[in-house]
Amino acid sequence: MAEKIKFPDGREVDIHEFIAFMYGLSKSDVELLHMLMTEGKMTTDDIASKLNVTKASISKSLNSLIDKGLVEREKVQSEDKRKGRPNFMYWVDREKLYSRLDTDLEKLLTTLKGSIQKTMTVAI
Repeated sequence: MAEKIKFPDGREVDIHEFIAFMYGLSKSDVELLHMLMTEGKMTTDDIASKLNVTKASISKSLNSLIDKGLVEREKVQSEDKRKGRPNFMYWVDREKLYSRLDTDLEKLLTTLKGSIQKTMTVAI
């Protein structure tokens, strides 16, 4: 079961839903991110097999997560370099992700405080 975030009024939200909202992630993106966090380094073949989907269907989520800096990728050296597309290994660097979340939450809090202060000043 995923961790919940509790708001001051008692409402709770799943941590995955919160991260999805913060970064504009789809349900597929969040599922893939969570799997990479819990399973470790994986190839597209591993991911496709584990999620029971085609490799093509996960490429959009992988690219989105990489573009947002939430997932890492490195090329896997193959013995036969001339055939086919290169293989990549995907993973989540937990320390980097935590640092990113920490920084982004601080920015969000600063922006929110400024907006509230501006609204309160105008309203008075």
